[in-house]
Amino acid sequence: MGKSCKGLFDELVRCLSNSDCVKNHPDRKTALKDCAKSNGSDVSDYCKGVRDSYYKCRRAAFDMRKRISGVPGY
Repeated sequence: MGKSCKGLFDELVRCLSNSDCVKNHPDRKTALKDCAKSNGSDVSDYCKGVRDSYYKCRRAAFDMRKRISGVPGY
C-alpha cells in the first residue's frame, strides 16, 4: 500500500469499526469488507466520504500520469 493513502486507510478502518454495520454484522471475518462496500444507512456519511477519498487516492496511485507528478494533496 502506498504511504500517501495509509492515513486514509487507517481512518476508514477506525470509522467502519465503530459503525453499526460492523457491530451488527453476523460474520466478523468479512464485516469490514462488506460494510465498506455497502451504501446502507448503517454506515455514516463521514465513513462514506472517507471511503470515497481512499478509493480516489488508490486509483491515483496507479494512474501513470499521477505517478509522474505525484498524488495531489499529499
